Amino acid sequence: MKKYYYITLIAMVATVCLQISYMFSLYNQDVSEDIINIGEVTKKIIEDEKWIRSDLRSGRSIQTKPVFKVKLLSDMTPQELDSIRKLPTNKDTFNLPAARKMGIGTTTGEIVSQLAQDYLLAAGFPLNLNTLDSLWRASDSIVHHPHQFLLYDKDTVMISSVGDLESHTPDYVSQLHPIGTKGLQYLQIKADIPMSHFLRHQLWTLALSACMMLLVLLCLFFQLTAIRRKEALLRKREMTINGTIHDLKSPLNSVITMMGWLKQTAPDKETKEMLETSKAGVRRLISNIEALLMTARMDRRQVVLNKSLIDVPEMAEGVKKELSCLYPGKPHTICIINELPAGLQVMADGMYIENVIRNLMENALKYSDAGVRIEVSLSIVNERLRVSVKDNGWGIAPCHQKKLFTQFYRVPRSEEQQQKGYGIGLAQSQYIINEHGGEIMVKSAEGEGSTFTFIIPCR
Repeated sequence: MKKYYYITLIAMVATVCLQISYMFSLYNQDVSEDIINIGEVTKKIIEDEKWIRSDLRSGRSIQTKPVFKVKLLSDMTPQELDSIRKLPTNKDTFNLPAARKMGIGTTTGEIVSQLAQDYLLAAGFPLNLNTLDSLWRASDSIVHHPHQFLLYDKDTVMISSVGDLESHTPDYVSQLHPIGTKGLQYLQIKADIPMSHFLRHQLWTLALSACMMLLVLLCLFFQLTAIRRKEALLRKREMTINGTIHDLKSPLNSVITMMGWLKQTAPDKETKEMLETSKAGVRRLISNIEALLMTARMDRRQVVLNKSLIDVPEMAEGVKKELSCLYPGKPHTICIINELPAGLQVMADGMYIENVIRNLMENALKYSDAGVRIEVSLSIVNERLRVSVKDNGWGIAPCHQKKLFTQFYRVPRSEEQQQKGYGIGLAQSQYIINEHGGEIMVKSAEGEGSTFTFIIPCR
C-alpha cells in the first residue's frame, strides 16, 4: 500500500511544480513585455523632451508640435535649389556607420535627433530630468512602476537623478543612453516591476489555473482513498478465503488416512487400485490447495519451511504412481534416472519439494501428445541437488519462456492444445525453490519438448 502513497505524493508534487513553473513563465513573459514597453516609452519621452527644449531655445510656444516638411529636389523651384546651394559647406561631416557602431543611434533619424541634442547642449539647454519624469508620468502607454532617471557625465559620474524608486536593487536597469554625439552626457532609467502588477494583470488566469490544480489534487486524493478502501476490503476477503481454503486441508488429510486404511483391508486388487486412484486425486487436490494458499501470500509473507531429511528418489517414484493413476487414459512413459549416491537424503521441506516435482512432471504429461516420454534425472552438481524433468512434448516458444514463472501466466495455445490450469504452478515452484536457496530454469524449443531443471542445496 505504501507504493500507492508514494505514487500519489509524487503526482501531487509534480502537479504543484508544473503549476509553479507555469506561473513563473507567465511572470517572466509579463516582465519581458514591461521591459520592451519601458524602452519604447523612454525613446519617445526623450524625443518629446528634446523638442520642448528646442521650443524654449527658439522662443516658440511649447504646445506647438514640431512639423517636418519633405520635398523632393525635382519638385523644388530654382530659388529653393539656389538657397540650398548657398548653405555653408565648411561644417564637419558626420559618419553614420561609425555613429551606429558607437551606439549613438541605429537609424538615420535617431542619429539626426542626437545631432539636435548637440546643438541644444552647446546653446546651454541641457537635458531636464524633471521634464522627462513629468512626461513619463503623463504617458498612457506604460504602467507607472516605481522608477528613477539618472544623468551621468562623460566619465559616467552621476550628475543628478529624479524619481520615486526606493534605494534597493531594481528589477530593470537600462543601458546608458548617450545624449548627443559627443559623449558628454548619458541617461539611464531604473524601474521596479512589482509582483502585484502581474497578479492584477493575470488574476483570472491564475485563479483558473489554481482551481484546475486543486481539482487535480482532489482527484488524486479521492483515487488514493478509493484504492485504500478497496485494499482493505481485498485484504479482508483474502483472509476469509485463505482461512476457508486452509480449513479444507484437515478433512482431506483425514480422507487420505481413511483411504490408506481401506486399501489395506480391501479384499480384492480392483478395489485397491480404485482406492489408490482416489487417494492420488485427493493428494493432488491438497497440492492445489497449498498452491492457492502460497499464491495468496506470496507477495506479503515468506513461506515457513519445515525442513527435514527427505528421500528424493522415493518421492519421485510416488509422484510417478500418482500421475499413472490420474492419467490412465493417456499413454505415456515416465523414466526416473537416479544418479544420486545410495542412501543420500536431502535437507528440505518434503511437502513443498514434492509439489514442485509433481507440478513439473504433470505439466510434461499435460502439454504433450499421447505416447510422451518423460525423463526425471536426479544428480548431484557441486554438492547441490539437481532435478531435471525432460519431455518430448509440444515445447514452448522463446517469446513465452521469460514469462513462464509469472503468476497467472499461461502459454497461448491452439484450441486443440488447451488444458485446464490457472497459471500458478510454475510461479509457486519458483517461489519454493528460491526460498530453499536454489534456482529453477527452463530450456525449450517449440515442437521439440522442454526441460525444466531446479537446483537446491543438499543441506
